[in-house]
Amino acid sequence: MTAWVRATSDDLCLYFANTRYWRGRAEPTETLNRAEDLLLWVAANGGYDAETAARMKEKSPPRGADKWLQQAVELREAMFRVFAHMAASSPPAPEDLNELNRELRAAPPRNLVADSIGGAAWQIRTPTLQLADLLAPVLWSTADLLVGNAAQRVRQCANPECQWLFIDRSKGGTRRWCDMGACGNRAKASRHYQRKKEALATSVAKK
Repeated sequence: MTAWVRATSDDLCLYFANTRYWRGRAEPTETLNRAEDLLLWVAANGGYDAETAARMKEKSPPRGADKWLQQAVELREAMFRVFAHMAASSPPAPEDLNELNRELRAAPPRNLVADSIGGAAWQIRTPTLQLADLLAPVLWSTADLLVGNAAQRVRQCANPECQWLFIDRSKGGTRRWCDMGACGNRAKASRHYQRKKEALATSVAKK
């Protein structure tokens, strides 16, 4: 059996890396807590055709589901570290790139474009529960982003509690926050509070 995968957003891999967020807090928010969570995320975000996505939602996790999920999380964390290094303009750790390349080699190749319902798409073998199969679109996205023109636009939110990864699509390439209305406003409010606090301290000292 075969499956079809349409092009997803070029930052699909960052979406996956961000399935753990508020990384700078004492207790980050983890969304992949069960094997079923991973299957549902891939079905919803992986770009698979509707029939394949529906089958994923119905799949039972493999034997040793806890270890399987742990391996998926370890792969995600390797992706996160690679792109965090990229955002900081520093080279990624070789062991993280090795892990990504190992999974890429095991992933189904993109060597056949076929016509499917809704238009042309990559045709691949039906994904198994092997992580390289299941996460193939995420792995492709990772490789495409690493070697593509958008690599220089990878950023990490300047809020130390947030650390969200994103592609800076601003014209000047100077975006610092994952969302100006969230982390950006918090930073502005914090600076405003600090300035008022310092001004008050100075005023008191002069009296």
